[in-house]
Amino acid sequence: MKFGRRRALIIQAVIGMVGVCITLYPNFYAICGGRILYGISVGLLAVCTARLMEETLPLNVISGMGALYCVSFPFATFLADLMASILPPDTDTAALKETNNTMYIFGLPLVFYVI
Repeated sequence: MKFGRRRALIIQAVIGMVGVCITLYPNFYAICGGRILYGISVGLLAVCTARLMEETLPLNVISGMGALYCVSFPFATFLADLMASILPPDTDTAALKETNNTMYIFGLPLVFYVI
């Protein structure tokens, strides 16, 4: 399986990009469907990246990279919490309906997929 992990990561990226693009459509069901696709993409990323690291990295480097990989998920969660600070408070329903900041939050993963 020389190209199996690479192909899986490419498929994961395509699923993630489609999910993010669907999420940007301002409809409740589109947002839910896009987030489900994006969640599947992140799950594939978690599995494929760990296996790829295990199979390709030298033994003297794998422990440090494994730790860095494990820290990346809580760091991403922390960044998501920070991005939520640009949203209006939950009690201000008028501002929540008018703001487009959710589109920035939902669309940010697309930038990382393109890079």
